Amino acid sequence: MRSTTLQYIYLLLVASLIAGMIISSGCTNTEKKPGRLDGFDEFVTAKMAEYEVPGAVVGIVENDSVVYLKGFGVREIGKPDKVDPDTRFQIASVSKYITAGAIGSLVDEGKLDWDEPVVTYLPNFALKDAYAGEHATLRDLLAHRTGLRHFDGDLLGRLGYSNAELLERMRYLEPGTSFRERYIYSNAGFFIAGEAAAKVDNRSWEDLTDARIIQQLNMTRSGAHPETLFLDDNHVSGHAGMGGDVHVIPLEQASLPAAGQVVSTGRDMTQWLRMMLNDGRVDGTQVLTPETVKEIHAASLVAGHGGPLSDPNAAVGLGCDSYNFLDTRVIEKNGALDGVRAIVILIPGMKNGIVVIANKQLTVFPEAIRDEFLERYIGKSGVDLQANEKTNQVGWNSLIITVERPANPGPASINQSAIFGTYTSELYGTMQVKAGSDAENMTIELGPVKYPGTLMHVTNDTWYLSFPNPDDQVGYLTFEVDPSGSVSGCSSEEFGMFARL
Repeated sequence: MRSTTLQYIYLLLVASLIAGMIISSGCTNTEKKPGRLDGFDEFVTAKMAEYEVPGAVVGIVENDSVVYLKGFGVREIGKPDKVDPDTRFQIASVSKYITAGAIGSLVDEGKLDWDEPVVTYLPNFALKDAYAGEHATLRDLLAHRTGLRHFDGDLLGRLGYSNAELLERMRYLEPGTSFRERYIYSNAGFFIAGEAAAKVDNRSWEDLTDARIIQQLNMTRSGAHPETLFLDDNHVSGHAGMGGDVHVIPLEQASLPAAGQVVSTGRDMTQWLRMMLNDGRVDGTQVLTPETVKEIHAASLVAGHGGPLSDPNAAVGLGCDSYNFLDTRVIEKNGALDGVRAIVILIPGMKNGIVVIANKQLTVFPEAIRDEFLERYIGKSGVDLQANEKTNQVGWNSLIITVERPANPGPASINQSAIFGTYTSELYGTMQVKAGSDAENMTIELGPVKYPGTLMHVTNDTWYLSFPNPDDQVGYLTFEVDPSGSVSGCSSEEFGMFARL
C-alpha cells in the first residue's frame, strides 16, 4: 500500500514537471525578453533620415566583445556603394583621444611626463604669455588649459609652413585667458603636444601614432597619415546641406595634424574602445598601462555644463571629456571636419562603449545616437533627449549664416586701390590684398601657399575676412591710414596686426 502511494506521488511529480517544462518552453517562444538593442537598427535609420545623413557606421562594445557593428546608407549620395564596417572615414577631433594614447605610450616608457614643462622636450618652445610658455605641461596642452584662444592658430596649418615653422609661430598667438584659469578648446595645444612626442621618439607624430597605437591595436585600415583615406575605393565622401539640399563637398585635411588627422573605420575603432575599456589591454597585448588609461580619463579641469543632461561638473581629461549621466560616469570625445562627424562614448564602470561616424558635417546625428545608447545601457533619463537634439540642430544650422552688414553701413574713407598691396604679420606671414569680383569685395592670398580668402565690406574702413572652408577662422579687418594719407596696415581682434610693406 505504502509503495503504491509513493509511486502515485512520483507520477504526479513527473507529470507536473513535464507540464511545467512545456509551459516554460511555450513562454520562451512567445514572450521573449526584450534586448537592449532591439529596434536599434530602426532607430539609427530613422535618425539618419531625420538629419539627412547619407552614410554612417555604428559599433558597440560590451565586456570586451563587439556586440554590434553595422554600416548604414551610402558612401556618397547619388551612388550605390554602401557604408560597411570597414569603410574609411576621417574621425576628426576624435584623433585627439588617440594622440593622448600615443603620448601615453611614451609616458609608460619614461620618455615623457604628463606634468613636465614642454620646454624640457622642446627647448625653443614659447608662448606670448611667457609664464605659460615656460610652465605649460603636456597635461595643460591636452586638457585645453594653457589659455590659448578658441581654435586660434588653426588657419596656420593651411598656409604651407613646415611643422618647425608652425611651432615657431605659436609664440605669437594671443592668450584668451590666464594660464590654467579655465577651459578653452585649442587645436594648437594638441599640435604642440604632438611635436613634443615626435621630438623624443625621433619620428613624426604620424609615424609614432601608427606604430604605437594603430598597429598595436591591429587597426589594419586606419592611419595617422591623411592619405590613408584614399588607399582604396572603400571610403566616404564628405557632405553638407539640409532641407533636401544635401550635397557632396570636398573632404578637408585637418590643419594641425595631431588635433584631427586620424583616418579609421567602425571596426577598427571598436579595437580602441576595447583597449580603453580594458585597462589598456586588447587581444593579449598591453598597449597602455592601467595607470596611463586612468590618467587620460581623469578630470584635469572642470569645464562646466556638459553631456546630454548638462552635468554642471563635466570635466576635461587628456584628449577626452567626462560627465555624469544618472550618476554614472561617461567618457566622451566628438569630432568634426568639413564633411564628417564622429563620436566615441565609454561607460568604464559597465565596460560598454559606442562609436558613431557619419559622412556629414553640421549634424547632431552622432549625439542623437549617443543619447539613445546611454538610455538603453544606463537608464531612462526622464528628459526628452531627442527633442533637445532637435533644438541643438537649429543652433548648428545657424552657424552657416554669413555675417550681416549694419542696416546703414558707413562708406569706406579709403579707396580700394589704395588698400591693394602686401602686408605682413608675425603670426601669419605675408598677405596680398587684391581686387575682388566687385566694388564691395577684395580678395587676399595668405602665407607661402597664397591661401585664398575674401574681404567683404561691412562698414566704414572695416572688412569681413572669410575663407572657402567653413571651419577656418573668420573676423574683421580695419584698415588704417598714417599722417601722410597712406594705408599703414590693418588691425583685427581675430587676426592681430598686419603692417603694410
